[in-house]
Amino acid sequence: MSERSSHTIRRTIAASALYTTLAFPFVAATAQNPEASLTLPNAPGIGSGIGGESSSSSATVATVEARGLSASAATSGPSAGATGATMPVASPTQKYIKPGQSVPALTASDKVLLGVRNAFTPFAASGWFASAGYSHVTNSSPNFGTDRGAFGQRLGAAAIRGSSENIFSDSVMSNIFHEDPRYYQMGPAHNFFVRLVYSGTRPLLTRTDSGRATPNFAQLTGTLGGAALTNLYYPQGNRSMGQTMETFGGSVGGNALSDVVSEFYSSFTHMFHSGQK
Repeated sequence: MSERSSHTIRRTIAASALYTTLAFPFVAATAQNPEASLTLPNAPGIGSGIGGESSSSSATVATVEARGLSASAATSGPSAGATGATMPVASPTQKYIKPGQSVPALTASDKVLLGVRNAFTPFAASGWFASAGYSHVTNSSPNFGTDRGAFGQRLGAAAIRGSSENIFSDSVMSNIFHEDPRYYQMGPAHNFFVRLVYSGTRPLLTRTDSGRATPNFAQLTGTLGGAALTNLYYPQGNRSMGQTMETFGGSVGGNALSDVVSEFYSSFTHMFHSGQK
């Protein structure tokens, strides 16, 4: 293994260790209290999002699941969010769940459709352009060059990498690990710093289908699979273990940034529109 590859792997491990530290408070809370997962931001219970959950609704959902009934039967109808406005029950292919929004339990086919659908949304495409633009300006991996044609190659590579990582994570690995691939927004009713740490650590910590907090094995392994796949279409100089780990680390960071944007986007747009009045 080359010195550069060894340095890249050490840097990725160090960054991952620091990143994991941010998620520790959520993991520790769950370890101390097994029921805490029902009140963690990313585990509001099958029947409700963050803004509208109560202990009674969680207990109702737990009872429904224990009896083997469909959780969606307990969540039909609109849900009242933190603002008191009613919202329709989330679609099975909806990736980002609003505060207080009711959600259906996901079947294996629901997860497959969710992953495929959300791999090609405008939000996902904005990530491709951001990734391609950054690597083009910094002339970093994948090293296609810096001319106009190179940017097109970078954009195509970013699209393939991003969509494959999403599909691997949400459609495939979430079924294997029985994890919920959706992102549950905390919303402006919560402290800014708490929302920032929460959204930034979702690539490391998520919930199972039954609502228990768990390491995000689905997204981490799916992202690693997508990073490994780049060895089929990246330039020859970017095909090595060190380069793959660097791509993996960058993608995990990109996933965290996407969750942060998703968490705060509605707040920023609300502030902007309020300022225009």
